[in-house]
Amino acid sequence: MTAEAPTYHCTGCGAPVAEASRRCGYCAAPVASVRCGHCFQMNVAEAVHCSGCGRRLGLEPVGKAGALECPRCDQKLEAFSAGNGKLYDCNNCGGQFVEHALLQQLLEQKELYGGALPRRIVKPQNPLSERVVYVKCPSCSEHMNRKNFGESSGVIVDICSQHGSWFDSGELPRVLAFVEQGGLERARKLRAEADRRRERERREAAAPVLAASERNTLGVDDVSVLEDVADIALSLLELVRK
Repeated sequence: MTAEAPTYHCTGCGAPVAEASRRCGYCAAPVASVRCGHCFQMNVAEAVHCSGCGRRLGLEPVGKAGALECPRCDQKLEAFSAGNGKLYDCNNCGGQFVEHALLQQLLEQKELYGGALPRRIVKPQNPLSERVVYVKCPSCSEHMNRKNFGESSGVIVDICSQHGSWFDSGELPRVLAFVEQGGLERARKLRAEADRRRERERREAAAPVLAASERNTLGVDDVSVLEDVADIALSLLELVRK
């Protein structure tokens, strides 16, 4: 049984809002205001643990005004420097653009954490239920490719091969949780098994062809012998006619 995400009341108008909402849907007042330093998810002020990764909230990362714009709502993205790269966050819709180097670092950390402290595996969402919308890379404005992260996470990520990956609101914590739960390791094993199966099927399909080819193919020496026999037969036939 899947637990539903808790709801809160807007401090401005009292309307109910979802836990991960950045702003109230009625009065647009800010709701989630505390940023997790591990997965960069925004949380409500009274939260003790992050709603994205479950870790205890502590010191918040400090962002700076960035030059990139959100591909969803055209708002300026806030830039956060961490590790080997940057994460750009939209304060309006909650989308996040993560440079490749930083994302790789976050994924490696999650795999290490997951190996030491395995977490409960959460059933992935069905990506086919989401409306297909292609977004442009905030850095180069080229349309990004859509990909089911890890082939089985159920999180459709928009990827620019040159600059980074775009995550809609709440998707980055879901991806990091998938990795921490061993999702990438399982995906690698499945790909390896699929490669071995395809190679085995290819060899089995090629075996009868190779066997027939070996039976029907004559070598150079065999051809030479046959040519000699044919010449002798023609010579004998000419003698008989004379």
